[in-house]
This record gives sequence, C-alpha cells and structure tokens, in this order.
Amino acid sequence: MSAKLWSLALLALASLALTAPGPALADPQQYVVTYVEFKPAFKEVGGELLDQLAAFGQKRGAIRFSVNPEIGRANFYVMIEVWDDAKSREAFENRPRTQALLGAIQPLLGAPFDERPGTLIETGMSGKAASHAGEIEVVTHIDIIPTSLDQARPLILDFVTDSAKDPGVKEFILVSWLDITNHFQLIERFQNMRAFNAHVSADHTVQFRNGVQSSIGAPYDERLYRVD
Repeated sequence: MSAKLWSLALLALASLALTAPGPALADPQQYVVTYVEFKPAFKEVGGELLDQLAAFGQKRGAIRFSVNPEIGRANFYVMIEVWDDAKSREAFENRPRTQALLGAIQPLLGAPFDERPGTLIETGMSGKAASHAGEIEVVTHIDIIPTSLDQARPLILDFVTDSAKDPGVKEFILVSWLDITNHFQLIERFQNMRAFNAHVSADHTVQFRNGVQSSIGAPYDERLYRVD
C-alpha cells in the first residue's frame, strides 16, 4: 500500500527503564496496532479505503500511519499508527472525514477492528527509517503470564537490542499495551524475506524463543505483511 509515513524522530527516542513499568509519562506518544479483516470479496476496495484513512491521518498530524496487507491472506491488513499523544489520536478519530471513512469500511469487514493501543518500551533501528516496496513488515503479539513478567521482560528487551543488529533489519521496536503491561507488540521490518528468514534462524532468536516459551500465556502470534 502506498500510504506510509515513517518519522526520523523515532531515531531520537530513548529506551525506557528495564524494570517493570512505572507511572505513565505526561503525554506519551500513542502507538496503535490495528488488525483489519475484510470479507474476501472486498479486499481491494477495503485496502483503498484504508489507504485513504492513512493519508488523512498523515495530513492531520500522525507521525506514522502505515497500511500493509498480510502475506498469504490478501483480505487481512495491519495499520500501524504513531501520534504525539492519545488526545491527538482521539481528535483524529472524531473528525467527520474519519467517521465517514470508518462508516464506509464497516460493511466490508468480516470482523470488527482489533485495535491494540500502546506505548513505546524500546526501539532498535538500523538503516533508514523510511519504508520501501518489497520489504517485509512483521507484527508479533506476545502475551506474558503476569507472574512471569519480571522473568520474561529482560529477555524481550535483549531480543530487541540483538535483533536490531541483524543484517537487513530496518526497524525492530517493542510496544507495551496500555493498562495491560504483560501484553507486548513487536513491530519489525526487514529488507526482504531472506533477511527475515536469516533473523528467525539466528542463534539469538532461537535462544530467545526457548527462553521465553515457559512465560507466554498464548501462542506466539507472528504475522507477516508486504510493504507495497
């Protein structure tokens, strides 16, 4: 999809403390990962409407608003948004143009939007921040058993740091859900499928998966998307 905005400002974000989450910072940037499932017959028109929504979001102040289709499931999309704060995102949602686009999208859906708001925990980036056609975007949901959070959190943070150094990695960041701090989203971007395959085969990835397995409360949900 053509509607993407990647801000170089992400490069200036510092990692938060490695300990358990403390009180929220004033006006933190708002991250939102949204899974979108269209009825198969409406995958093209649905994707076009999502592109319009993303383009409008960019005009209304989104730091980032990307839309990409899932590989192998063309009627499934992911939207990734970054806003200055939750109020900016809320103001965008309440605009008449946004509501009109969401109204047009609604009857095309096979399931409601699955929206996951969160805040940045750690960022690992290499290469340029801008996305390019042919890259692979990966969104991974990790559900940690609450009593295992102290054990698992350092493993995840180390995984982000190590993965950012892998060849072909363009972005590797960790987001924590708002108010559900044992749920995480990894937002990853690779130069191509070969780089992704090399990453999942790397020793540090295998060690991480082995180490975190006993702490997860749901299947490790890793989904691949195509950057157009």
